[in-house]
Amino acid sequence: MALTWRVRALGAVVDRAVGPFATMSDAKRRRLRSRAGPRWLGEVLSGRPERTVGVDEIAVPGPAGAIPARRYRPSGWHAGERLPLLVTLPGGGFVFGDAVTTAWLSSHLAARLRAVVVSPGYRLAPEHPAPAAGEDCYAVVAWVASHAAELGGDAGRLAVVGESAGANLAATVTLMARERGGPRIRAQGLLQGAFDLRPEAPMMHPSARWPFGRSADAPDMVAAYLGEHGDPTDPLVSPQLAPDHAGLPPAFVLTADHDYLREDGERYAAALRAAGVHVEHAHYVDSPHGIMAFPGWCAASGPALDRLTAFLSLALTPLPGPSVPGTASAAGRPVGS
Repeated sequence: MALTWRVRALGAVVDRAVGPFATMSDAKRRRLRSRAGPRWLGEVLSGRPERTVGVDEIAVPGPAGAIPARRYRPSGWHAGERLPLLVTLPGGGFVFGDAVTTAWLSSHLAARLRAVVVSPGYRLAPEHPAPAAGEDCYAVVAWVASHAAELGGDAGRLAVVGESAGANLAATVTLMARERGGPRIRAQGLLQGAFDLRPEAPMMHPSARWPFGRSADAPDMVAAYLGEHGDPTDPLVSPQLAPDHAGLPPAFVLTADHDYLREDGERYAAALRAAGVHVEHAHYVDSPHGIMAFPGWCAASGPALDRLTAFLSLALTPLPGPSVPGTASAAGRPVGS
């Protein structure tokens, strides 16, 4: 099916404003990261955050220093509550994205799920190639689990959600948590992600340009992310290539017809299912890359958010038996394994 004229028009505007990554100057990259411009313009493009949610800036200890993050808490939260915990990882091709990028998604999930949501600004390429972003994201998830009581959350109800590059990092974090013995992650939301960064992968051989994501930029962004010494066959870079996906958390996988990462999502969902992981796959036939990044322009944003919310609500239901707030499972084997 064809994209709407609104989506095509906005895609053309964004495409013209950003331009090709291969020829982008350092100064322009810094300017785009700085979010120069009025707040109302950002909300027109990326959606208005849920106003009833409390937001504050926090700093999380990371492997290379403090990681800036935003914390979202639902209206009426009080100190005695122990709410579900979510970490939302922004997209941006590993070269853009910060703690503000997920404001619409994070705030609406905090309100709908009555959850504490933390969204970090991980280190970006090319200044910080892999594995910097993945290590930052894992550090944030581990910190959230170990500081659950301080945050107002329940470490036994922890999920990670990522969009685009953030989905790659969310999948990477679940692999890290499994191999490193924790924290225990109950669910993962993988929204239009890239899971195979090898040169021969489908996303690296684009046949067309798509709105909200130049497929032709994919090889250059991946090269920036890998840097000089990065290995695209490393499962912590390409989660699709993990030798075993068993024991990973239940996954919500979002794909769209008009998205150059569609096949990546489909293949990763199939790999998880083959390993016995529960997968809910939501696919939208008339939508582009960035469904959750441009909610005011993509008709699928609302239905996709509804499905993601329902999936997380079920996955984060309190388990029978006593809960110990603020402690992470030492076993590190997620529910659903």
